Amino acid sequence: MNTYQNHPLAGAVDIDSAFNKLWYFYKKYFLGLYIISVAGSLVSSLFISGLDLTSLQTTTDPAEMLEKMKGFAGPYALALLVTLVLSVLLHTWVLERPAGDAGFTSALLKKSLVAFVPYLVAMIIFGVLTMMLVSIGIVLLVLPGLFAIFYMATAGLFVMPVTLAETRNPLEALTRSFRLTHKNLWANMGWVIVVLLILIVASLVLGAIVMLPFTGSFLRSMANPEEATAMLEMARNPVYIGLSALTGGLVTPVMPILAFLLYFRNRGEEVVVEVTTDSDTTVKVEDLYPPMPPRE
Repeated sequence: MNTYQNHPLAGAVDIDSAFNKLWYFYKKYFLGLYIISVAGSLVSSLFISGLDLTSLQTTTDPAEMLEKMKGFAGPYALALLVTLVLSVLLHTWVLERPAGDAGFTSALLKKSLVAFVPYLVAMIIFGVLTMMLVSIGIVLLVLPGLFAIFYMATAGLFVMPVTLAETRNPLEALTRSFRLTHKNLWANMGWVIVVLLILIVASLVLGAIVMLPFTGSFLRSMANPEEATAMLEMARNPVYIGLSALTGGLVTPVMPILAFLLYFRNRGEEVVVEVTTDSDTTVKVEDLYPPMPPRE
């Protein structure tokens, strides 16, 4: 039974040690994380790159526009599914790769497959809760809305680590994630906010680099709203898609690494039982306690 006590992301106690561990892990295992990220981005782009979004600009009939939007639902749903698969693969890689066991690739795929459906169900429930809480927060005031966004973003980071390392039950994974979030609530949210701000700045810089070959299309669309279709056409350009995937792959692995940093930190000294479907062995409640002495 692996409790991951010696995982390289375990043991961060403050933001300095957390960033040191994050950077060390990112550099050491960059290649595998980068390949998964770029491949997932390219596959996701294949489903939506063929959509003719420019047709919506020339459509004035609401019924016709609604019908066209319905046709976009399938490709976007497939792209979202690929994104979820990518998330599961990245998290599984972060958790299991440091062990370096033989047959890691097959173990990675098997563990990801087993965790995918529970994670999907948990995230559907989590998404509904997020929309409800954020909507209530925004209705009240802007600040409660921002708090709700960051709070749910923090809680959401724990769902995949808990699903992989502890339980395949979606409801148990959600309740466990919220408990871990509240162990060090303000510190957890602070770490998430700092990393998100860094990623936003990095994404803006990388996005500007990707836009350089397409500066003409961008300037035309800004100067003349009627040329807005140039931006939509640019998004379907294979060169733009490829550059976006290559640059996006640099930042995509960061959040899965942060998720396990927070998970191991808040799990602390707990003894966590790994629940899987890989074995028929059942752990009984009686096995968790020492045997009673026989009666005389």
